[in-house]
Amino acid sequence: MERRLEGKKALVYGGGTGIGFAIAQALAQEGASVFLSGRRKNVLDEAVAQLSNFGKAGSAPGDASRKEDVRRVTAAAYEFLGGLDTLVMSAGAAGRTSIFDTEPEEFQRIMDHTLMPAFLSVRYAASHLLAAGKASVIIISSTFGLIGRAERVAYCGAKAGVIGMVKSMALDFAPHNVRVNAMCPGYVETPLSLEVAKAEADPEAAIQAKRLMHPIPRAGKLEEMGELAVYLASDLSAFMTGQAIAIDGGYSSR
Repeated sequence: MERRLEGKKALVYGGGTGIGFAIAQALAQEGASVFLSGRRKNVLDEAVAQLSNFGKAGSAPGDASRKEDVRRVTAAAYEFLGGLDTLVMSAGAAGRTSIFDTEPEEFQRIMDHTLMPAFLSVRYAASHLLAAGKASVIIISSTFGLIGRAERVAYCGAKAGVIGMVKSMALDFAPHNVRVNAMCPGYVETPLSLEVAKAEADPEAAIQAKRLMHPIPRAGKLEEMGELAVYLASDLSAFMTGQAIAIDGGYSSR
């Protein structure tokens, strides 16, 4: 069976765990060579060991909020892959505070680790994406970038900012056959989200409440995130750009 992404060359930020790793794995299974970046080298090494079962995989640690790191990672990915035609930004930061108790420093932290990485990753990969002649950029936003939620003022602001930036970049890149889209997941169960739930008074009840917030009453699956990314990276979505695609069980349609 022909793999849908045979020959593609993908750089995945936040690719060591969670949604980022699920996307990297899906891309690799479909034939793409992948290069991961994240903050923890040991996590990246483990992820690369798994992805190497499917094909060429490499990594370089770095902080996606720092331009020096992003420039270095981009150069390393380009050299390792022999080109770059797929870029995925899955790094970001979360926060749960309202307008009444969010300090400016906390607001800035969320922006620095969510909005800035989306900008830097595309800015420093742009020349390689243009040179590829045909490329796809996928940035992870959130259903809360589409709609509001109480006690998420910085997070909603950052994720909405990602969507606005995606739409602008899509127009900049469109004449050059480079597509830019955002994925907007609802609640997806990852090792991190399950670990965070342990801090709740009743962790199982907290997890169940998040599952049931979707009209389709369950959590999103990591493999579903990977499948959407494969679609966006492939020629099946060749006429799609500038879109914020909700994959949230209907939550944003309420």
